[in-house]
Amino acid sequence: MKNLLKFTAALVLGAFIFTACETEVTLTVPGDATIDLGDDFDPKAGVTVDGAKLEDVNVLWNPAWNNELVDHYIASYTVEGESDQRNVYVRADKLTGNYAATEVDNTGTFGPYPINVVRGPEFNEIRFNELFFDDIIINAVINGSVITIPAQNYFNNNVTIQATGSYDGAAHKILQLNYTMNYFGDEIVGTATFTR
Repeated sequence: MKNLLKFTAALVLGAFIFTACETEVTLTVPGDATIDLGDDFDPKAGVTVDGAKLEDVNVLWNPAWNNELVDHYIASYTVEGESDQRNVYVRADKLTGNYAATEVDNTGTFGPYPINVVRGPEFNEIRFNELFFDDIIINAVINGSVITIPAQNYFNNNVTIQATGSYDGAAHKILQLNYTMNYFGDEIVGTATFTR
């Protein structure tokens, strides 16, 4: 009976010491980040962890991380049961600037002619100044590898333009837009290419 009491006391004391020695893990992730297209980004910069090692922190990306694609990324951090996440935005600013545009469509070839691409109000928005026509601005959105120009109306709704296109994130330049235009009732389908 004495041995059983000693054994029970030893188990209780051991459990108490083990519990008292456990370290609570605290993971702290900085706030959202915005970087320019192609810039380096260290997802663990500014991350702190108490009770574990920083190299033990796992980072998972949704969508898969690519600093050469304009997108909204979510970085999810986990370490020993603790988790946190942050938004990382790769913005389109480095795609802006002066270009020469050439259009080839079912009505002919036009250009090259100068256009200017400027930043839109959101991280993934750009605006084409004087693409297709003088004195108009065409708004575009970039998500991942695709530039999208949603249907936009001009000239009292007599002209509708929409397009999808591509860019080279490593070279920071817009490559082309495949467009459809309803021009006063006539459908025009073509491709605009861009050079800097």
